[in-house]
Amino acid sequence: MTKGTARTTGWICLLALALQACATTGALDELEPEEELPSGEMGRDPPPPWEMRDAETDEEARRAEATAALSGMRGVASHVEQAGTELVFRFWAHNGALTLLAWRRDARGAGLAGKVDSFAPGFELDLPTYVGSRTGEVVLTLSQERRGWGLRSFTTAEGSKPLEARTLPVRRTGVTADTLAQAHAVASQLTRGLRVPKGGRATASVEVLLDDDRILGATIVRYESQGGAPAREPSPNLVAQITQALLPFTQGIGPRTVRLNLEAEHRQTESQVRWRVMEAETLRPDSPAPADLVTEHYALYERILREWREEAKDSFIQAGVTSTEFLATWFISGLAIRGGLALFEAVAPRLAPILARGGSEAVAWFRSFLARVRPAEREQFHRLWTKAQTQGLSAAEMEQFRKLMARFENLLGAKLDDYASGELRKMAHNDFYGKFHADLAKLLLDERGMFYPVHHRIPLEYTHLFQRLNINARENLWGVHDLVHRKINKVWTVFRRAKGKATAEDVRKVAAIVDRHFGRWFNQPYEAGRSASALARAEADALDEVKVLVDLILK
Repeated sequence: MTKGTARTTGWICLLALALQACATTGALDELEPEEELPSGEMGRDPPPPWEMRDAETDEEARRAEATAALSGMRGVASHVEQAGTELVFRFWAHNGALTLLAWRRDARGAGLAGKVDSFAPGFELDLPTYVGSRTGEVVLTLSQERRGWGLRSFTTAEGSKPLEARTLPVRRTGVTADTLAQAHAVASQLTRGLRVPKGGRATASVEVLLDDDRILGATIVRYESQGGAPAREPSPNLVAQITQALLPFTQGIGPRTVRLNLEAEHRQTESQVRWRVMEAETLRPDSPAPADLVTEHYALYERILREWREEAKDSFIQAGVTSTEFLATWFISGLAIRGGLALFEAVAPRLAPILARGGSEAVAWFRSFLARVRPAEREQFHRLWTKAQTQGLSAAEMEQFRKLMARFENLLGAKLDDYASGELRKMAHNDFYGKFHADLAKLLLDERGMFYPVHHRIPLEYTHLFQRLNINARENLWGVHDLVHRKINKVWTVFRRAKGKATAEDVRKVAAIVDRHFGRWFNQPYEAGRSASALARAEADALDEVKVLVDLILK
């Protein structure tokens, strides 16, 4: 296994180590149920970067996509020496984003060509027009012309979107120095294993592992030769040729394999062997997760990865620290894309079923969970997870991550402390009026013009009994007038007499009692003059039912 390959599996190993050490701790101090949140403490997470793009930025990105695609094709074409050769490139196009799926050489002539590594005038300007806003596979066939490489044909083909194909254009037109270094290192490794008998021929197939824009390692999976000894070394330009063949594929998403097919010939009059990369294509193994689940995660993951690829790293990291939604998406989607959910099923039986639900549901749950985590720990988690996704972790960093994950598992079964309750209340308020029920923001206002409190149907105090529940889910939040909210809190205060003997089912029974007696005021304006007597009766009846329930629990 190469050093790069070891790095890519490192994040899976570190999660296994982390989760094997997880244990449940005891409960923290009990909290008062559903305290009203002072309006001065209400704040909103800044929107993640992907929600702040405008039409001009997207148009700039579409132009950059064409430039990047042409750069990749130019790199491949620069190593074609045979006159009359055609190059066929297959891309997946979506909203201007171009993801290379495969390319191949078609030799239609003979003899050596001159140094022709430029594109014919007009080609670079015309490509964005050819692609336009179409969605699907596009095939570009390039041929050598007097003034350089020109477009011989442009065709389209039907098909389903490959997982690695992007749907959002990016503004970056080149590759990073790290990606270039990785491609060069892999190419150098491969050339050391390629030998051809004197005066003979050979073919080889190579499989290269990629993850996002990283090139992780390569293996020669097939090699055949004709001729006798002694073996001859490849010409020095083979390293550059393989490097240029791989770089266009680094614009894809997630883990994947690219296969290169090479041909070689040694001529008696030459000291070195001529190798040619004849074709390259992305292989797509079966996904370990359901197709619809993986597709949803790829869409979420791509939005974040685009910010990283455009090298807006300052805003990327800042968003990860301040926006729990951003960090939850980055984490959950990374797990799904790389099959990490299967690993979690083996080493984290409490956490795995929650994450395995996938998509926006798992992201929303983890976002609420992260609200319980202190800012310094959340920042550390973001830093380590981002480095694990983009570079790999050192042994010391893996140990830090293991301890942090153990802390997360402890939080899963622990009662909320004051900090966590406060953060979740702020999040609930912002989501209720800003995301779930924007139409109620002008309706649920009290006499002072303040928003009604947001009531948790299952109170925050009992979060530890409902580990699968997103405590801030839409269905667990109701807007109620302060007078109604205080009456509901009295019901839960009486229930607290049951203390440690109360089960999750008992909590559900009390929630049902509250629904039955106070439900008429949920998400509705409260008219004090007309509702006072009804509210008093609702309180009395609900208290009577809860007292009976508590007595049964304490027997």
